[in-house]
Amino acid sequence: MPKISENGGVRARPFPPGPDELKWLEQGLRTVGFFSKLGRSQLGAVLPFMLMVECPKGFKICEEGGPGDGFYLIYKGKVSITKKGWTKPVAVLEEGEFFGEMALLFGQPRTATATTSDATQLFCLSAEDFQRMVQQHPEMARSIKRIAEARRLELAHA
Repeated sequence: MPKISENGGVRARPFPPGPDELKWLEQGLRTVGFFSKLGRSQLGAVLPFMLMVECPKGFKICEEGGPGDGFYLIYKGKVSITKKGWTKPVAVLEEGEFFGEMALLFGQPRTATATTSDATQLFCLSAEDFQRMVQQHPEMARSIKRIAEARRLELAHA
């Protein structure tokens, strides 16, 4: 999770800041594999754990090899995904796209570096809050575990 500091240009605020952002976030989470299969009440349990993070252009959100400490859903802006030894970005992610979901599920180190290409607003779910959330909602934990295991098998055979 980015180091939150007003001086470094990164600001965070608890969610929900407004009804439009809440609606957008609900829809956005439905595109994320392990959240997409959750029911409305289960998805509603995720929202209080989300944090809005605002980052300036050129801010390194996470670094390849670093701890998998959070999941990010891009609200506004762009994020460039790079890997060591590659000359071009692996991907440039925009509004509605996400990264870091495998960090939540499996606690693995980051496989790439994510840097903002523009001033960017992200919704963030820290790995710590994710663990708290699944402890408070065991039925959601079972659903997510089934989806995660299917995803892990899919990645192993890709």
